[in-house]
Amino acid sequence: MTYLWQLERGENFYRVQTDEKAIADKMKRRNGFKQCAVSITNPLWIFSCEFTRPDIAKKVLSTITGAKPNFDLEGVIFYL
Repeated sequence: MTYLWQLERGENFYRVQTDEKAIADKMKRRNGFKQCAVSITNPLWIFSCEFTRPDIAKKVLSTITGAKPNFDLEGVIFYL
């Protein structure tokens, strides 16, 4: 499962969390993604990134994962 959330509404800073190694490897190779956390006991990687608009963030996430993003009930977190 891969999640994308905005750190603060109206700001350009995002976090992407994934438990899939293939997606984490793609983000490690892309410019603009910086790994900011990793779990030692479970497969989990968290990356920080910056996008100017939420629709660009959703499009990049869709490109990386190859799937269409879904939204939570508040429309804040996108997940695949």
